[in-house]
Amino acid sequence: MSILELTIRVVIAFVSLFIMARLSGRKEISQMTFFNFISAIAVGNIGGTIVVSAELSIRNGVLALTGWLILTVTFAYIDIKSKGARKIIEGEPIIVVKQGKIMEHSLKKHSWM
Repeated sequence: MSILELTIRVVIAFVSLFIMARLSGRKEISQMTFFNFISAIAVGNIGGTIVVSAELSIRNGVLALTGWLILTVTFAYIDIKSKGARKIIEGEPIIVVKQGKIMEHSLKKHSWM
């Protein structure tokens, strides 16, 4: 891969990621759900692959980014509109402290150890 091709790939990946980040909406890290976090990692991975992989055409990389954006926005829309889908996509919150008391049963049920 030549320097010129690498430079073009970097610029196209950067612009594509910038546009898609703006379209998908701004969220601070503290507001991100697990799904948003995984989606952000996947988008970064696709963007990095566009830049460094000579086997992946720029067109296919941008199409992959666009497809991922469409799926992410679709899932976000479904998450807003459907309570049942929200439980599947986001999961349910676990109450570990209720009215100042520790819920031992919830802790034991969801403990990693």
